[in-house]
Amino acid sequence: MQNFEIVGKIKELRDRIGEIKEEIEILDLRYHNRNTEVESFREKRDALNQQVKELSQKPREILEGRKDVWGNISETNEEKKKIFREMQPFLQRIGELRKVRDDFNEASRGTLDRLKENYISTRENLLSSDISLKNELFMYQYLFELRDRLLVKREADTFHSRIVRIKEMDLAQYNEQLNQMEEQIGELKSRSHDGLETAKSLWARRDEIRENAQKEHKAFLDGMNQLRNLKKQIWEKRKKMQQLYRQIDEWRMEFKKSPDERKRADRGRKQTEAVAKYKRGEKLSLDELSLVMESGEMK
Repeated sequence: MQNFEIVGKIKELRDRIGEIKEEIEILDLRYHNRNTEVESFREKRDALNQQVKELSQKPREILEGRKDVWGNISETNEEKKKIFREMQPFLQRIGELRKVRDDFNEASRGTLDRLKENYISTRENLLSSDISLKNELFMYQYLFELRDRLLVKREADTFHSRIVRIKEMDLAQYNEQLNQMEEQIGELKSRSHDGLETAKSLWARRDEIRENAQKEHKAFLDGMNQLRNLKKQIWEKRKKMQQLYRQIDEWRMEFKKSPDERKRADRGRKQTEAVAKYKRGEKLSLDELSLVMESGEMK
């Protein structure tokens, strides 16, 4: 091979190396830009996962607080039971008085005012009206009945007064305590309900953020795969450049050889190429066939 041909070969290799360098620069830029995006995905994912962690912790604290609240409710209910036990003798007495009062009320068959009104009007009729003996006897009988019913009604009212007195004197303090406890229990249940609703809201927000974190993680993984692919392409092109540099070194060494050495080297390369074609089963020229036979590789 002539010197000008070797120079041409070296120039072709250098041009190809220049092209590969430009391709590597483009790949490096793509790698840098993609790496910046991947880092952004990672930071977003980690920030979202931190929020998920915090939003998972808060409901647990709320639920632990609800246990304390329901413990207070349970204690208050036990206090209520104790008060009810203390009230039982009074309630039992009220039940007994109410039964007697109701029996008297049933026997009186009317209100105190109506019975008084009927008694007065009946008595005035007897004193001022001119009536027959038969009617007079009937009215006297009715007047005595009204008198008895009035007495019975007064007894009913007496028992009712006793009931009222027990409620106002003996049970009032218990009722006040019970009302306070009911208000306390209501407030505790409301706090527990509000806490549960808050926890549900936090769980919903946590799940939403977790879904976004998973999307960022998937984008991160896809980006890492792309970075590995870009790095592989860059590595392959750098490897190709090294091969081309070695070929340039070989051509430089060829440039320094004598004509006979170049001739032998050319024949050796042609023989190597011919043997490779033979092994691939490609069609050979007569010169190539001769070279293969000469190499001893033909079977």
